[in-house]
Amino acid sequence: MSRQQQQGSMHQRQNASNSRQIRKSRVSICSWLRNGGFKYIFATIWLALNAGIFCWSFYLYKLDVRYHYLRQMIGMGLYLSRGSASVINVNAAVILLPMCRSIFAIFRSKHMHRSTRRLFDSAKFIHILCALLICIATAIHCVAHFFNAFNFSRQYNSEFPDVNVAQYRGQSPCWIIFSTVPGVTGCVMVVTLTAIVLTSCRAVRTSRHELFRYSHQLFFLFYALLVSHSLGGVLKEQCNVAVHSPGCITIPEPMAEPEPETYLLMREYRGLQPEPEINMIDSEPGDVVVNETTVCIEKPVFRSHQSETWCFILIPACLYLIERLWRAIRSRQPVDVISIRMHPCDVIELELMQDDFSAKPGQYVLLQCPHISQLEWHPFTITSCPTKSKPTFKLHIRVRGDWTVALQEDLLKSSGTMKDSKVKDFQETLELPRFYVDGPYGSPSEDVFRYRTSVCIAGGVGVTPYAAVLQALLDESRKSKLRRLYFIWVCRDWECFIWFAELISTLHKKLWDSNRPDFLVVRLYLSKPSKSGEEWPPPVLQQPVFSRIEQGRPNFKELLDEVTLCNSGSDIGVFVCGPRKLSQKVHRLCNARQKNKTKLHFNKETFS
Repeated sequence: MSRQQQQGSMHQRQNASNSRQIRKSRVSICSWLRNGGFKYIFATIWLALNAGIFCWSFYLYKLDVRYHYLRQMIGMGLYLSRGSASVINVNAAVILLPMCRSIFAIFRSKHMHRSTRRLFDSAKFIHILCALLICIATAIHCVAHFFNAFNFSRQYNSEFPDVNVAQYRGQSPCWIIFSTVPGVTGCVMVVTLTAIVLTSCRAVRTSRHELFRYSHQLFFLFYALLVSHSLGGVLKEQCNVAVHSPGCITIPEPMAEPEPETYLLMREYRGLQPEPEINMIDSEPGDVVVNETTVCIEKPVFRSHQSETWCFILIPACLYLIERLWRAIRSRQPVDVISIRMHPCDVIELELMQDDFSAKPGQYVLLQCPHISQLEWHPFTITSCPTKSKPTFKLHIRVRGDWTVALQEDLLKSSGTMKDSKVKDFQETLELPRFYVDGPYGSPSEDVFRYRTSVCIAGGVGVTPYAAVLQALLDESRKSKLRRLYFIWVCRDWECFIWFAELISTLHKKLWDSNRPDFLVVRLYLSKPSKSGEEWPPPVLQQPVFSRIEQGRPNFKELLDEVTLCNSGSDIGVFVCGPRKLSQKVHRLCNARQKNKTKLHFNKETFS
């Protein structure tokens, strides 16, 4: 067996042992609640609230006397359709709020409690939860209205033509649906919602992000149809309940005079019972009780049901439109491209500058290149924030997906170099594509400086938010209570370490020279075994800090145990940005019961 095969088998055994240790970790309820369990509590409360809204609307239309004649025609379909409509209205209003990025960024920057900031960081989760409830309620609403159309045709009643949607008994339910405004708008809304949901799958978002962005713009059409859905006035409610009690009998002609006395004697002679005496008792104005049965003088009058959809979505829609308008104005400010650098492993470094632009370490911006797409905005973490002495900021972009591939091709054409070129600097004298920047926006990585001890775990290009943290420590651009930082970076290829090799080495040397060697603890791991015969470490990584790169995946349980042992009884912020499996492993360990009353606060980097 070769040396490379031996290393591979050893790494596999080590990874299997680490996975068993993670699975055996005992979960603490307090840690689970602290590290994301509140999301599921919020989801449970929100689901219960929606169930209550559904039941309230269900029984309202089941018991309200105004819908008596409508209930006789369509029955259960009325209750289900109105209950699901209320759920759609509520969630259609709330789903807009998590998309107000600027408003969330303003509130998140304030000195709020940690749990409140976590709620803002869960905007994507709330958005998906509301979307799921909209889909479920839409399915119930569609099925209920299909049976309503069938019952309108089968239960056609010529006595109440105003309530009937069908024109005659036995009319085609499909014709009833496609010949009314609610039917046509409802069908278009279903198609629109289906397109939005299908293109929101993870596979589509990662491979065809532009399709995801374009289809999501259909929500403007969805809301316009939602507001106009009830304009046809299909559902009717009775508006003269005071003078026409539902279910009463309408008098067809004037009452007959009392029978003569002789006729009554003849009925008694034949052994017949006398007819019941007519008691005319005024129960309500216009009503007469005949043998304890209400007789109505007026016929029922109906009017179209008043929609309340606009009441639900008015305020959230206004907030969203104002926020979108503000973002559109702000993002039109010119952005200057200072330099571009091509790194190994298909990573592009952009150095940009914009007037009056300020950002904090851990924040991200949305980047647009009109030459590639007029609608696509892609999130990228700021790897170097502007300071008073250096007003520029940097972005590191991993080439993965159609948009980033097109960006790389445009930049290579502008520079006149080949794709395989190692590291090149391109100055602003070249004719480069124009960029627009929207942001910055907050993320969980902002809280690194809110703890005395923080652990930053990165996988591959997930190091970008922590690069801004390291750059801030190097520039000493902000004051914080951070006293120790554990920096753990796992990469598949050693060339990835070149991205921030100079930054890490410079900061490490500065801390040693200032007699603070324990402030920064660097752990670097190469998950992919090196090739046989390859020089290790490579000459480009000969700095002292890179000479300690360990081959193989890290044992996160041992690392976190070491951190808790050295910082017992304190709150430790654990920040993860990388593949899903990596974050899941660290999340389980943070939820485990810790010794020495140490609390591990798990924070996962995600773009909402």
